[in-house]
Amino acid sequence: MEVLASVMPVVIDVLIAILLIVLIILIIKIIGVVDDARVLLDDIIEKVNSLNGIFSVINKIDAGVNGVAKRVVQLFQKVTSRFAGKKQDDDLSEEEEELENILKGRE
Repeated sequence: MEVLASVMPVVIDVLIAILLIVLIILIIKIIGVVDDARVLLDDIIEKVNSLNGIFSVINKIDAGVNGVAKRVVQLFQKVTSRFAGKKQDDDLSEEEEELENILKGRE
């Protein structure tokens, strides 16, 4: 019993020291992984920011094409309404009048 009482604290101290060393090694490796992840994320952010200019140009082109298309549709409506002639307001049903008012509100 006396031998066990004198050996047990030494064994526990050795195991604690080994555990401490293993934890230090794991923490060092985790720090390395976190640094690599940070570098990777910085690179991704840089590449995404470089694409922002391209998306800005695409948005401007889209707005221009959309404006031109809207003008063409309005011109087509004017031309076709001149040829076909407009209906009298009395000829429109309630649903058609409501739809026409909604469309006028969008312009």
